[in-house]
Order: sequence, then C-alpha cells, then structure tokens
Amino acid sequence: MIEISPTLWPFTTRFLEVSTILVLAAVGELLTQRSGVINVGIEGLMLFGAATSFLTAQAFGPLWGFATGTLVGAFLGLFHAMLSVSLRVNQIISGMGVWLFATGFVTYWADRYTGPLKATIPRISGLTPAFFIALAVVIIIWFVLTRTHFGLKIRSVGENPAAAEVSGVNVTWTRYFCTTVGGALGGFSGAVLMLSYLGAWSHLPTKGLGWLAFGLVMFSLWRPGILLVGALAFGFVWQFAISPESIFPGFPAPLPVNRMLPFLLTIIILTIISTERFRRRWALMKPEALGQPYIKE
Repeated sequence: MIEISPTLWPFTTRFLEVSTILVLAAVGELLTQRSGVINVGIEGLMLFGAATSFLTAQAFGPLWGFATGTLVGAFLGLFHAMLSVSLRVNQIISGMGVWLFATGFVTYWADRYTGPLKATIPRISGLTPAFFIALAVVIIIWFVLTRTHFGLKIRSVGENPAAAEVSGVNVTWTRYFCTTVGGALGGFSGAVLMLSYLGAWSHLPTKGLGWLAFGLVMFSLWRPGILLVGALAFGFVWQFAISPESIFPGFPAPLPVNRMLPFLLTIIILTIISTERFRRRWALMKPEALGQPYIKE
C-alpha cells in the first residue's frame, strides 16, 4: 500500500524551482512572440546561460553568475533579432541554429569543468529568490501587455506590423527590444537551473526544459496567467518524475519510466492543441504576424 509522505515541503520547494525555470524561459518567449518573432532556440539560450553562469560563479560568485548568464541570453536574443528582423532570415532556422550551436559549443567548452558549485545560494524558507522574481516578471509582463500603451504597441506589431508602422510605431525597434528581453529571460532561466536547482555542471543540463517552455507558450494561448498555471503543473510533474518517493514512499515505477512523464504530458497537450476545436481558438489568439518578416513598403 502506498502511503503519502508527511514531509512535502522539500519536494514543494524543488518543484517550484523547476516551475520558476519554466516560467522565466516561457514568459520571455511569450513576449518575443507577442511582437511577431518566434524563437525556437530557447533550449540554446538556457544552455548558454547555464554554462556561463556556472563558470562565472565558480570564479567570482553566484551574483556575477546570474548577471553573466542573463547578459549572454540577451546577446543571443539580440543576435536572433538581427537575423530574423533586419536580415529577414527564416525565424525557425535562425532559432534552430542558436540551439544547435549552443549544444555543440557548450559541450566542447563547459563539459571539461565538473564538480559542485563552490558558493551557496541564499534561500527564503527553502525557496530561491528567483521564484519571487519570476512571479514579479509574470505580473509585469501581464501588466505591460494588457494595461499600457507600450504593450498595445507590442501587440499591434505582432498582429499587423504595417498598420502599426503607419500609426507611428517603430516595428524594428519594438521587435528588437522584445526579442532581446526574451533572450535575457531565457539566459537567466538557465542560470537559475544551474546555480539554484542543480548546483553542479552536467552534460547538457537543460534536458529538454527549453522545449517544454516553448510548448507552454502555445498552451497558454499567449496569456501570462495561463502560462504560470501551466508552468506550475509541468514543474510538479517534472519533480515527481525525479523523486516520487517524496510524496509516495515506495512508489513502484522505475526511474526511467518516471522520467517519461513530463514528455508524455507534453504529447497529450500537443494532441489536445491539434484538435479542430482548439485549433480554431488557437488561431484566433495567435499573433497574426507571428514568424513573418516585416518588409517596409
């Protein structure tokens, strides 16, 4: 008989950390897509953020690690914006290029460094400060997109960039800004993964979390509130797959089977998204100009 563990708080803090990682990466992509740019390279942003933050933290401390990971993510977001906005390269190919480059370069560059993180991250009742930062970021992004004039500009650029340009909105600058900020949040997410959740370098530590974050954006219908709920659900499933005994001591399923759970959930959600009823609603919510380069006439 499976018994429920009485000590759930350590498990709760861990799954909230996973949710924090997903929220930061996904809300950055949501902002990027709201401006009409799609970046499938979130996994690459997180990998670079994780690697640079770990190596910097080992030498200068965790605060500099978080800063470096965020800056590297912002630079990669800016690079993606240059390719997709200014040079009008196919946005899917550009994002895949960032991911593939990160996979190869980080493997070559960071895998030679092993061992645990030298410094420890301060916590609040077991929770990483990044959790509260992530909640603040979701609220800020929601407020900016739905309650400010600048948010209206972002949404108009994502829906109809030609009409936005006629209205006086700088389409290029807006897309550059959103893609760069989205990249910074992706890099910061990787830094949180490495410095707060894992605490030691391992080969390709993201393990697909970037792709889950990308799927969360579509699942949320580009709404920060739904995205937050989805991230909490995915975070719970991810951590349960790693340590089910934290809730149910003696849980019978072996670890390899448990590790399939987050991706099985992803398949189920993608199947739901693919239904005709959902696709009709999804099409109405999706930014109309998403993934389309803007050519000023």
